[in-house]
Amino acid sequence: MKKYEMMAIIVNNVDEKVASDIAKTSILDRVAELGGKTTFQDFWGARGFAYKINGEKWGYYFVCQFEMDGSNVTKLERDLGIDKQIVRFLTTSVNTGDPAPEKYEALQARAEVAKAEKEKKDAPTEKTAPKEPKKPSTPKKDEVDKKLDKIMDDASSTL
Repeated sequence: MKKYEMMAIIVNNVDEKVASDIAKTSILDRVAELGGKTTFQDFWGARGFAYKINGEKWGYYFVCQFEMDGSNVTKLERDLGIDKQIVRFLTTSVNTGDPAPEKYEALQARAEVAKAEKEKKDAPTEKTAPKEPKKPSTPKKDEVDKKLDKIMDDASSTL
């Protein structure tokens, strides 16, 4: 048996609880019927699309990993292609020794911690307080007057 990972998008015309149930009945129960074993599942919830799919802008995302015979994967994909509750899905093979992925919530929490640490690191401290920007140097009035007089003299001499 090979290990596979599937990401599926469930229709958005139902609420989140029903979408989660659809993912479990349409995908996980079908995997079990075909002799497969589910090793990981994670319901991500509502997410927007990069572009419209069937006129819709968002759907419910579901990710799972399972072990199954390769010939049964094609049967699973055929059944999901017919299922009107599944907008899109993608099945990829996974190395058997690879660990299961992390839950989406754990990834989000870790990303927020990393962002907070970066902001803390980049925040100005007392030693590195922002300095006032230097004002652009403006020519002194005498220098400007001298240049203007020279221009006027040159202009009057050419007339």
